[in-house]
Amino acid sequence: AGVIGGGLTAMDTATELMAYYPVQVEKIKHRYDTLVAIHGVDKVRARYDQEESLILDEFLAHGAAIIAERERAAAADEAPDFQPLVLAWGGVTLFYRKGIVDAPAYRQNHEEITKALEEGIALAEGMSPLGAHADEYGHLNSVDFEKLVLEDGRWKSAGAPINVPLRSLYVAAGTSPNTIYQSEYPDTFVMDKWFFQRYEPEFNEGSINLVAMSDEKFPKLGKPAPLTSYQKDGKFISFYGDNHPVYAGNVVKAMASAKNGYPYVVKLFEQQLAQLKPEQQAERDAALTALFAQLDESFKATIVAINRLTPTIIEVVVKAPLAAKKFYPGQFYRVQNYEAFAPTVAGTVLAAEGLALTGAEVDKEQGTISLIALEMGSSSRLCATWNVGDPLVIMGVTGTPTDIPSNQTVLLLGGGLGNAVLFSIGKALRAAGNRVIYFAGYKFAQDRFKVEDVEAAADLIIWSVDKGEGVQAIVPSRPQDKSFIGNILECMVAYAEGDLGDQPISLADVDHLIVIGSDRMMAAVKSARFDVLKPYLNKAHHAIGSINSPMQCMMKGICAQCMCKHVDSETGKEYFVYSCYNQDQDLDKVDFAHLNARLRQNTVQEKLSNLWLDYLLDKQKETAQ
Repeated sequence: AGVIGGGLTAMDTATELMAYYPVQVEKIKHRYDTLVAIHGVDKVRARYDQEESLILDEFLAHGAAIIAERERAAAADEAPDFQPLVLAWGGVTLFYRKGIVDAPAYRQNHEEITKALEEGIALAEGMSPLGAHADEYGHLNSVDFEKLVLEDGRWKSAGAPINVPLRSLYVAAGTSPNTIYQSEYPDTFVMDKWFFQRYEPEFNEGSINLVAMSDEKFPKLGKPAPLTSYQKDGKFISFYGDNHPVYAGNVVKAMASAKNGYPYVVKLFEQQLAQLKPEQQAERDAALTALFAQLDESFKATIVAINRLTPTIIEVVVKAPLAAKKFYPGQFYRVQNYEAFAPTVAGTVLAAEGLALTGAEVDKEQGTISLIALEMGSSSRLCATWNVGDPLVIMGVTGTPTDIPSNQTVLLLGGGLGNAVLFSIGKALRAAGNRVIYFAGYKFAQDRFKVEDVEAAADLIIWSVDKGEGVQAIVPSRPQDKSFIGNILECMVAYAEGDLGDQPISLADVDHLIVIGSDRMMAAVKSARFDVLKPYLNKAHHAIGSINSPMQCMMKGICAQCMCKHVDSETGKEYFVYSCYNQDQDLDKVDFAHLNARLRQNTVQEKLSNLWLDYLLDKQKETAQ
């Protein structure tokens, strides 16, 4: 594995790689052996294709070596030493474009370098990345570096590039301030290039004036100036850490920003504090208790209902007043259960990873959110094991509200669970005076759910189910709606050619398309608009897809796990966008092959975890009996 960077974050990344990989492969080996003992090798391996099998076999071999070393160490009554094993498998190398003595990690805390070397991390100086090479499956195989040498005080190219075999590469170079709020609500703050402009408060006989700072942007040299330009009704907004130009760069500076900034916050309340009367402390305590109760009521999320909608789709209804109040159609939430309240079965805590779930139905008056999950992976399958009354971690809303035009003809295409996202969007479109034609596709008729909500989202619905033995067409409940057996593209062509009868809304009148489904379905629609659908969608129109790329923090521009590759069809320019910032993306720009590869990046562990969850749920049932 390789890490690009020279700061403290790069050092952390390298040491975590060294430490976590043995834990990961040992866990995989343990689960694999347990499942093989129950189901047999053939059943366990049947779920893996050739690409995944190669990765699995490497994990298993490494896991076996870790277990053997642990057993050897136990017999010798000593601590296991995994470092030689990890080094034999390629180890971890940190690549930095200059000398290590120039690296921020060395200059800010040289002990980090010392400890990294003790852990067996290799340091490669004067290495600047040029490009990456993939294997036959599209996985990283090697990286080209420009070798730099120090001459006359400057780092210069040493000649031909160096190719370094690498199977994993982590970029931990550079940070940028998160000013997403300014993007969403322009003109809220005054900006200083990429940062919020910093202000030093001047206190003058009870009034406060904000003075913009432009001095040295470095701790101890530049003034802390912890306030933004925001000043309204005696309210201010402070900022710290990587968002602050004086303290950006590492966690040490971030802690200094808090230390240097808090006296300013205390000073803002100086007059109010001076006016407090001791005999009124009980009243203030009561007011504080009431405030905390109000915050708990607004922010806490509690399950009020769990409904089985189809054999593979579960609905979790949550009371979360403030999260519901802020929702607009198209947005979504980050959802997971609390690890502290999750049961433990066979040493595994049944805690879900963060799930990106849309608000299929939101009742702002009641403060409830309907979250609908397709039970594909182990985390989404855990939703059905939760209980009414359980607290949940609900973060959001996040994403961007879907753009709702007015007085247009809008075509909705929903595949499977994607139809849940379109409930609120379709209703909002119709409320804005749009005509809505809705193609709703399912694998089986039994996969339909919330039919009344689908009907409320469209003037006309064309239901479709995939072809298959014994498949029955969906019977519409409204006279204007239609039905078809086949995939959603075949359904659209059949409708356009008049095979399904009259056409109350013609595809030729469509101004706008919203496509939500699997990445393969959306890729097919993207292509078909310039092929089989082109004769029918002959009006200039705009098409967007709701992209659910791999997500982690969902905090807009933080972890970068959700980055989605775009390609400009006219210029060929490639760039990346954050899907958790705006899930609705230009269908013609999304690189769906890249998205599919991203979605496959953890399938080895995901498939094993799914079978492991079967095992855990069976064990849980046995214990309950």
